[in-house]
Amino acid sequence: MNLFKICSFKVFGAVLLFVVLVGCNGEEQDNGPATASIIGYNNTEHYIHRFFVDESWGGNVRAYSGGGGVVCCISYPREWSSDLAAVVRWSTSSSIPDGPRGVTWHEKIVPIESYDQLGNLNVHFLPGNQVRLIISPGSPGFPGYRGPDAPVKPIDWPY
Repeated sequence: MNLFKICSFKVFGAVLLFVVLVGCNGEEQDNGPATASIIGYNNTEHYIHRFFVDESWGGNVRAYSGGGGVVCCISYPREWSSDLAAVVRWSTSSSIPDGPRGVTWHEKIVPIESYDQLGNLNVHFLPGNQVRLIISPGSPGFPGYRGPDAPVKPIDWPY
């Protein structure tokens, strides 16, 4: 074999090996939905008996508390879009023992705030029946977290 054929064969072999290795360079991008645990935060004086995000149960949350319990799971798109929203249903009652009796149900369509990383679904219940849905790898107090601070009981809160 002459030197030209040997060099051509080696170059061809190297190119073929490169193509095979690049073609097998990891898995294909997964375009399926991501899965998140649901974590509730209650910044109100009301007890949240239970809450649901798009029919997925999220647990319960005492007044001015949250973050201690994690419930599985909800699916969501890996890439955020401006039309992402979820139906949030929750029931509340007074946290004060002698407060008004009865349970009240609430329901809202809530936009899912912009995200650029996958993570948990943090559900923030705020005064005035406001709700924020934040997908984040972090939680309140985590550097770069875009949501409200963790709930804090008022100094005069007796319970």
